[in-house]
This record gives sequence, structure tokens and C-alpha cells, in this order.
Amino acid sequence: MPQYDTPTAGAARERDSGVRKVSRLTWRCGLAGVACSAVITGALAYHADASTVAPHPHHQSGGIVIPATPPQPSSGSGQVNSGAS
Repeated sequence: MPQYDTPTAGAARERDSGVRKVSRLTWRCGLAGVACSAVITGALAYHADASTVAPHPHHQSGGIVIPATPPQPSSGSGQVNSGAS
């Protein structure tokens, strides 16, 4: 009849129990992270859909209008003075 080492068996059982608890906690944290990222992605996607601009901004009032031609260079001295001495 084999002799069993009961203190070692008890420690192994407690270690396995601890590993299972940590594993469960790790999976729960991972699932919570996936759920949070899905919520954030949904919120950002909704916000992006709500703030899209029409393809023709010159038809909107109060929006930013980009001119058809770029501004021409001015005929000045070319020096800018910020007011500092």
C-alpha cells in the first residue's frame, strides 16, 4: 500500500484552487475589457455618423466654406510686426 504525502497533497489542492480563481478573474477582466471597448466603439461610431458634413459645404449656412481659388499674395513689404519691440 503506497504512502501518501498529505501535506504536499493539501498544498497542491490549495494551489490548484488559487490558480482556478486567478484564471476566472483573468477571463472576467478580459470579457469586461471587450465589452467596454465595444461600447466605446459604438459611441464613437454614433458620434461620427451624427457629425458628418454634407458633401457640398457651400449649400450650408454657418458652416466653413472653402473658396474656389486660393488667396493671392499681397503686394506689401513682406515684413510682419507682431507688436513686440
